[in-house]
Amino acid sequence: MLCPVLRPVALLLRPVVLVLVALLGPALASPAVATPPEQAPRSDGCTGVVALTFDDGPARGTTRRLIRVLKRSEVPATFFMVGQRVAADPRAAREVERAGFLTANHSWSHRDMRTQSYREVRQSLRATRRAMKRAGLHPTDLMRPPYGALAPPARRAIRDAGYVPVMWSADSLDWKSGNAQQIARRILSELRPGRNIVLQHDGVNRSPISVAAVSQVVRTAQRRGYCFTALNERGRPGFPTPTMTTVAKDGVEGGEAVVRLELDRAPGRDTAVVVEAVSGTASVGTDLPAFHARVVIPAGRLTAKVRIPISSDAVVEPTEHVTLRLRHPEGLTLGQETVQVAIIDAAGATRIDLPEPPFLLMGPKHS
Repeated sequence: MLCPVLRPVALLLRPVVLVLVALLGPALASPAVATPPEQAPRSDGCTGVVALTFDDGPARGTTRRLIRVLKRSEVPATFFMVGQRVAADPRAAREVERAGFLTANHSWSHRDMRTQSYREVRQSLRATRRAMKRAGLHPTDLMRPPYGALAPPARRAIRDAGYVPVMWSADSLDWKSGNAQQIARRILSELRPGRNIVLQHDGVNRSPISVAAVSQVVRTAQRRGYCFTALNERGRPGFPTPTMTTVAKDGVEGGEAVVRLELDRAPGRDTAVVVEAVSGTASVGTDLPAFHARVVIPAGRLTAKVRIPISSDAVVEPTEHVTLRLRHPEGLTLGQETVQVAIIDAAGATRIDLPEPPFLLMGPKHS
């Protein structure tokens, strides 16, 4: 505590100190850059939101174990992957996305980007994205610089490559020390009302210990009123919102029409939309049965097919159309709200004519 004589001086100097910290903070920050929690509205009833993030993977055994823990806890997460590791084990990388989790870029070889040129950073990001695409992933446009370390050339390279850099607000320090309980307590002590981004690792030597802490973090945080989310397009706690488009395949009487629903990006959660048939020149209830269904695209998938049975009659008629209306989107936006499907009369459907059977030319009989 300051003595009474010095207290007035300290109060006068405090604004100056705050200005100096604001100006010099980026230059004085250690490589492990932390982002303070953002204040978020609490209308959703949550004390705050927590986004779990995991760096340096994939590492097959550890990453697979982590996926099981997250699925069992029913919480989302975002995985920042190292390009070399994705290229070495694309199957492990695919397992992450197919389990419904988002993937992001953590550079090619985990080099400190403060030591790299603009060109080297661009090449690192590009090579990692290429490896992720070859592995069958749909990576987000988020990236995390190794060690949280950046310099002006790297910042420009990241921006010009179209990436959003993501730091953290709660550092587990799992790579450094602690058993599972200590790591969990470390994370929980740093959670604040508002938006929180937790940093853990699934690709370092001590990652199995960190994975063992996840269940305790989730249980305790939820008991304290925190809700869990992934990261949205801006690198903040939330979910990306993909756009859905539809591709319709014409149907034939007595068969079915097929509509393919497609998301333009991985959402990191289940999404859904209601599809219903509306009469056009074809009548719902006559030419096809009444159709109304809520279609779910599970997390980890980008497409779904809707099959609509079409009635058959004995009347020869021209091609008719029915409208499919998309309503009540959940976790997505609609690129189009209606799509037309053609219904082709069975008699007018394209036919494949097989060639005539071969004829054997018979010559004159021989005795």
